[in-house]
Amino acid sequence: MPQHPAAELGLLEELIEVRKNDFSALYLAVRDLHEFIRSRPDLIGLQTVSLLHRTLQSETHATQTQSRVLYRELADTLLYLVLRPEVTEGITERSLASLTTTLAHPAANPRRAAAEALGSLPIAVRGPVLPKPPCTQPALLHWKQVLAHGHGSGNGAPTRLGRSLVVPRTTHNDLLVVKLARIQDDPDAMHDEARWLEYFHATKENLPVRFDVPRPLLMADHYLFRIVDPPWKFDNAASLHPEGYAIAFTAHHDYFHYVNENSMGAQVNSALFQEALFRNAWLLGKLTAKGIAHTAPIPLFHNRVQSHRRADTGAYEWWRGGRLDRWLSSCRFPNLGLTGPRDFEHLRAFQGSQGGLHRLIGTHLLSLLLVAGSYFRNQDPERVGFDDQGQPIDARDLFDRHLLKRLVEGVIAEYYSGFVGTEFSGTVPVDFNVLTLRMIDEMGVDRHMEEILRVADQETMTDRQFQHFLRKRGYPQGKIERLERGAGDVPIHTGPHLGAFNNRISLPELIDLVAIASALCVAGRYWQERGPFAG
Repeated sequence: MPQHPAAELGLLEELIEVRKNDFSALYLAVRDLHEFIRSRPDLIGLQTVSLLHRTLQSETHATQTQSRVLYRELADTLLYLVLRPEVTEGITERSLASLTTTLAHPAANPRRAAAEALGSLPIAVRGPVLPKPPCTQPALLHWKQVLAHGHGSGNGAPTRLGRSLVVPRTTHNDLLVVKLARIQDDPDAMHDEARWLEYFHATKENLPVRFDVPRPLLMADHYLFRIVDPPWKFDNAASLHPEGYAIAFTAHHDYFHYVNENSMGAQVNSALFQEALFRNAWLLGKLTAKGIAHTAPIPLFHNRVQSHRRADTGAYEWWRGGRLDRWLSSCRFPNLGLTGPRDFEHLRAFQGSQGGLHRLIGTHLLSLLLVAGSYFRNQDPERVGFDDQGQPIDARDLFDRHLLKRLVEGVIAEYYSGFVGTEFSGTVPVDFNVLTLRMIDEMGVDRHMEEILRVADQETMTDRQFQHFLRKRGYPQGKIERLERGAGDVPIHTGPHLGAFNNRISLPELIDLVAIASALCVAGRYWQERGPFAG
């Protein structure tokens, strides 16, 4: 005779209590309960939620490596109860509260499971669909024509900033910027950047903070054009697109001033840095809430040297907690300026999964926090690497612990406010005093300088490319001449990195904060959208 569903539920709950000290048996019991809840969510009461919460909070198995599957199953079960319309409001709120409380769990696996579950809450974030431009050939222009269209001032001799050619427009008190395509760039992607600029000016949203968006320029009725006689005569001309593709825009004269240093490499004062960093955090959150995703506030890599042969191109996936490649170098020219987020080539309309949104928010927060750390190192940028005795440079004296704590807390608060649309009223379950001390210890001492050029990577190079690669990274010429490509792995000092080569990040506390804060952002937005039940 089939068992009554209520009796079956009672038996499953009893099994979880009885088997709580046996990892494998407990996991199977939780999985069976999850399956039962999916078939009969209408039978679930607060007793079941309390059982799931106690099991999720238990530290019995928390330190086991494989326990992540158990805690993921528990978190996913509670998430299911949050989302099912058949359950009562009290069960929804209690289940969500259980997940939120678990963000403060002392062990990583329960904490991570709760963060991932909260990060997958469904919220209405969909980016704008930009109209496709007509398929026409880009205009061919001479440099003088570009200057005339853009009303460039002076003799038209540009200043080179990266791959942009910049000419002041004295009559407008701004800049004419001609951005050149690199050899590997897709010209259509450059066209997209101009169309994003057009979108921002067409929508004309009034924001409560400064955000100076460049204005795209039509050149002979085209945003994308080709320069016939480009005025560049610098070393990396060969890296630019041979067809001379470019876009042009006008920008505020602060456009090339970065939050952590200005265009001349000089240090900005702490008050200006804090204001600009917080404003960029708010704007990134606001844009993300509108479905406009900036995919690269700074370039983040797990392993740059292997980027050409890795499926993930070496890009950093913070949720994996791996070593972070050249963190200080990544902060050198952030896409976070005094004018706000910049380099709109990295904008994408977000149409992906909710888990993808959680990860995107985490990338933004990690980028902002790394830039905060770089501000202190930029006070003495020459103090990098090893000293004369081969010991790691210790630059911890450059850090102001109280200011760093204020920056970290402010970044989280401002991003949350921009993304959710209201100030965060709870408590982030992180000890910010401990975190900032750990940040200073890891960001202030260059313990991890080494990367390794594997034989497999050398085999994709010619001898000339191999030598150029090493020379560019400061390898002594005498040693380069004695090396045979492919004869063995070659260690190179290119750091500082956060973590040893092909290892874990040396600052896991930062990843914990990013996971927790991004989960709180998604959960906060979920409750805002849900309406009057939000507590």
